[in-house]
Amino acid sequence: MPISEFAGDWKNAPSAGDSTWTRNRLELGANYGNWTVGYTQRFDYRLEYNRDTADLYYRNENNLPARQGDVPVFLRIDQLRAQGFKIGYRHRWQSGIFARVSVTALEASDFQAGQLAGTLNAEGDFFSGTADLDYRYTKDLLLEHQFDMPQGRGFTTDLAVGYSGSERTIQIQLQDLYNRIDWELAPHTYGKFDTIDRDVEDKVQLNPLFSGKRLLEDFRQKMPMYGLASYTEHARGGADVKLDVEYYGNDLRYTTGLLWDHVPGNPYLGYELVDRQWLLSVGDDNGIWKLQLGFDDPDLEKAHSLTIAMAVAAYW
Repeated sequence: MPISEFAGDWKNAPSAGDSTWTRNRLELGANYGNWTVGYTQRFDYRLEYNRDTADLYYRNENNLPARQGDVPVFLRIDQLRAQGFKIGYRHRWQSGIFARVSVTALEASDFQAGQLAGTLNAEGDFFSGTADLDYRYTKDLLLEHQFDMPQGRGFTTDLAVGYSGSERTIQIQLQDLYNRIDWELAPHTYGKFDTIDRDVEDKVQLNPLFSGKRLLEDFRQKMPMYGLASYTEHARGGADVKLDVEYYGNDLRYTTGLLWDHVPGNPYLGYELVDRQWLLSVGDDNGIWKLQLGFDDPDLEKAHSLTIAMAVAAYW
């Protein structure tokens, strides 16, 4: 399903997929020698679901007949909005081996972490079922819980190691290698939904009755690690060959591409095999600026995946 439609009206039936995610970073920093200091803002969102849940939501949004029989329902969310200050150190040895490590102190303003799982059943004109809920949040999107906003503070660590030589470059990056956000008196709702049939024929009609508990308690949130392994084979007078393996949320993605670093703008063209996304990037020789754009469809209204990255640096 295209991103624009997933966030919109769901007019077309979902065809495949079991997760939707976005990772957004805005950073401003300065380098002095081997040290780096900076300010960062981040927004992370990952929603996991099964195909039955996506189909059920689509039918409910479009007033379509329910699918007969048992429908397993699964929905899991991890979301975080935070900002903070980063300090990092990098070192390069004469052998070509290099390493970078950074720690970011974070103050969080918004989060969701929870899971909804159960089974719904449609028999003829009637629709019923139950689902278990375990949900923590700063804004209750399900039951409109009113409470004082909790405070969240924590940190995250990033690590990069690799080797750079005249013939090849190898690098492994691990973001959020270890991270945690400690929330004080965060709302926690858990219990069970039981649906009540509205006796409306041939429609998916959900009017859940919830029974459970609401608490205010401390909670430690952890976000999934992001990993990127890169291999570049350098060519003299031709295009460098690159292979990237990306890991996030138990999923692997593979990108192959060509880099023309002897051409003005250092253009790179890559293709990601899983999401079938084309990647194009350009940048200057000194690392002052870089721009990257990726999509699986040039018509962004129809794109299922989208990558936008921009970096600007100044040296003095």
